[in-house]
Amino acid sequence: MKTERLVILVTPTQKRAITARAKALEISTAEVVRRAVQDYQPDRHDEQTLLNALAGQMEVTSREASAALQEAREEMRKTLAYFADKNSPVNKSGAV
Repeated sequence: MKTERLVILVTPTQKRAITARAKALEISTAEVVRRAVQDYQPDRHDEQTLLNALAGQMEVTSREASAALQEAREEMRKTLAYFADKNSPVNKSGAV
């Protein structure tokens, strides 16, 4: 099998993770990277990106719905207070 050299830059954290995985599997770091590349499925990544976007949109929508409900509760409180005042015995007697 013909091979070629590939130099990649990774963060120190990524390097530690790759090295730890290689050690745990008792394989080389190069083999860890080769297996990761071989197992990479872009469709799965695209699905995860879509799910993250949907989750973000649901979070925004949830906050908006919560704010709308809070506003509706406040309007309901004001309306009930208005009618309670209109129907109070003081107002029925003609006093303003």
